[in-house]
Amino acid sequence: MNALLSRFTLPVLSVAVLLACGPNLYADDGKEQGTDKPVTYEDHVFQIFKKSCATCHGDGKQEAGLNLATYVDTIKGSGGGEIVVAGRSSSSRLIEVLTSTEDGERMPPDGAPLPAEAVELIKKWIDTGLRENAGSSAAAMRTLGFTATPRTAEVGPGAVPSNLATFPRVATVRPYPLLAIAASTRAPVVATSGYGAIDLFDSATRKSYGSIEFPEGEPLVLTFSRSGRLLLAAGGKPVQSGTVVLFDVATGKRLASVADEPDTIIAADLSPDEKLVAIGCTSRLVKLYSTEDGSLKVTIDKHTDWVTAVAFSPDGQYLATADRIGNIHLWDGTTGRVILPLSEHKKSVRALSWRIDSGVVASCGEDGTIVWWDVKDGWPLAIKSNAHGDGVLDCQFGPQGELATCGRDGIVKIWSTEGKELTRFSITEEFATKGRLPTGKRLLPTRVAVSNDGSTVLAGDTAGNLHSWKIP
Repeated sequence: MNALLSRFTLPVLSVAVLLACGPNLYADDGKEQGTDKPVTYEDHVFQIFKKSCATCHGDGKQEAGLNLATYVDTIKGSGGGEIVVAGRSSSSRLIEVLTSTEDGERMPPDGAPLPAEAVELIKKWIDTGLRENAGSSAAAMRTLGFTATPRTAEVGPGAVPSNLATFPRVATVRPYPLLAIAASTRAPVVATSGYGAIDLFDSATRKSYGSIEFPEGEPLVLTFSRSGRLLLAAGGKPVQSGTVVLFDVATGKRLASVADEPDTIIAADLSPDEKLVAIGCTSRLVKLYSTEDGSLKVTIDKHTDWVTAVAFSPDGQYLATADRIGNIHLWDGTTGRVILPLSEHKKSVRALSWRIDSGVVASCGEDGTIVWWDVKDGWPLAIKSNAHGDGVLDCQFGPQGELATCGRDGIVKIWSTEGKELTRFSITEEFATKGRLPTGKRLLPTRVAVSNDGSTVLAGDTAGNLHSWKIP
């Protein structure tokens, strides 16, 4: 079982007894099918619970403190916490164990699984607001309460974290790779990913500001807003769920969440005016959501493989997207209207980054190539083939137009505004000189970032370490 799941809501034992009590019978609700009547606890879900689990989770007996005989007790959950989350069946512990494909995970533990139509009915009940009966209103599924920062507010220093709340960290069997890194453009703040958490540091001193909990799973994308006050985190649980969360940098408070994907989100960005979140999906779609009400504004169905990178231009005029077979497309940053394709890469594009003037977007890929694109006409201003041997894993522009990259050769490089290599750093050599790693052991850099003042380049690696070097 995923280590993270053991921390959430209902423990394995309580769910094991949840559906182990009696046969997996399903009430025929055919009269309700094809109608507009809402799915409710009293009319639909209670019948499933009554026939499947009343012996262990009824009025007479409540294994693990869970009683499914009443609506109030079902919503309350067990001794381990809630088992259903309004509007989020993909994040509800009950659905997770009902649909698990792992041995010993799926419930009930013995016999046939609950019929698919019963599971779908419970999902619909959750996703439509956990109504108690036909006269009930849907539960509040998401309250965003989010207001975008006016562009005129983009002056002065950005937010710096202080007094962040503490929380128990998830222990992993082996060091967890640092899969995402971001640097604020307005303050000496760097965010890095951990399992179920986001860590915040001073980019100059490496002093820790604390951490922010990300219970959704693995944060695969981190990025700061142009104002410096927000941190976007995207990710989830592979083949289970994916979402995007916006945090207040100063306090670590969750401000908004958008998207509810059936797979982890591997690409995301926040528009400069903080009104839109763009996500890239394994479904090959690009979606634009409103941060103010969570609604889906635009769906782009152009890519023919997983969307691996999305990036708004700093002025908000453009949105660039890329996929796993090397395609890059440029779109209108508000409407999603297609502008032009950018064709050069022969393999998966790993990252996109915009120069601060919005005139150039850089791309890098598994073909080992870095390209600087003129977005006026899609012309490649500079192409560096074999820039990192077998593949380039990330690229990020710094404040002065310098570009930081890392690749499968284990090297971090800094490129000039003209596309010339200025300097390089080795993760393995850094560790070896400090006596922390035997010389010759190979680590791969995963992501790179440049500090807000352009003085420092930072990189994560496959063993979860954060590295930093002063840029000459």
